[in-house]
Amino acid sequence: MNLALQIAYGIIIISIIALVHEFGHFFAAKKSGITVEEFSIGFGPSIFRKKIGGTEYKVGIIPILGYAKFRGMDDNLDAPDGFYTKTLWQRFISVFMGPGMNFIFAIIIFAIVFASFGNPFIRTTTISSVMAESPAYAAGMQQGDKIIEIDGEYIDSWEEMTDIIHASDGRALQVTVERKGEKVPLTVMPKKDPISGIWVIGVYSSSEKYSLFRALWEGVVWTGKLLYQMTISIPLLFTMKGISSIAGPIGIAAMTGQAASGGFANLLWFSAFISIAIGFTNLLPIPALDGSWIVLILWEAITHKPVPPEKQLSVQGAGFIVILGIMFLVSINDIIRLIGR
Repeated sequence: MNLALQIAYGIIIISIIALVHEFGHFFAAKKSGITVEEFSIGFGPSIFRKKIGGTEYKVGIIPILGYAKFRGMDDNLDAPDGFYTKTLWQRFISVFMGPGMNFIFAIIIFAIVFASFGNPFIRTTTISSVMAESPAYAAGMQQGDKIIEIDGEYIDSWEEMTDIIHASDGRALQVTVERKGEKVPLTVMPKKDPISGIWVIGVYSSSEKYSLFRALWEGVVWTGKLLYQMTISIPLLFTMKGISSIAGPIGIAAMTGQAASGGFANLLWFSAFISIAIGFTNLLPIPALDGSWIVLILWEAITHKPVPPEKQLSVQGAGFIVILGIMFLVSINDIIRLIGR
């Protein structure tokens, strides 16, 4: 897959994740009685705009990220349908549901992968594919065969099977597979892989698939695991290694495109990871990000002394300019890395 196509795939995925994020803000704000004045996917001059009710829907010419503009966040501070006239809970949920939808989206994607393609980290003894001209192909093994015995020894896991094959020293193995409910005996002669020097037969395993309920639960578990890993990795961001590894929208789009070249399941898995990363990043207590608004709301809830809206908006505005500057520098670094590939 060429670089242009990879970036196109990446932009599409980033746009979908941005849409999910902003829809979280939009939906929660609407339910809280806050008017969303603008709902935009992308930045820059609009290539599409349409006003429905009190909301103007826009698509920017730069098709990455987006925003949902709440009434009262820059003027009309006392508007009855504005942000600052709502309860703490309504303000909190309107801000939090942007990242929250990213996490829900990731859970759903993981569930689709686990239910449709299986857990990529748990391999079964069922064959997903057979390499052409391989020992397994010559022996008559087929996609969907389940290896249940080797030399009369019951096989319980893929690792157990590969251990026997690797230690075969090239001798003929009597393999029994289960095919359409019947046991089929086969004889296979392993051959040594010229690169690794390991005895192989040329088959790939299928991943273990889960029921819908189990897949959803695993999606929750994996989302929690990744959030934990991102949380404990925060100190790394303050090191040169961490700074140099940061990727902006262009870099993320390129990496997503690379994931797409590895197949649909790989693209889905990476998209879930990016959705979690975007949600997590937005929860950081940095001015202009959702996390800073949440900190201000929690401060008001604890102290019962709200920071004046005017001061909040000035800090958020300054933070937005800084964020744009950082994104610009990171994007330049992304472009340099892409050119150097």
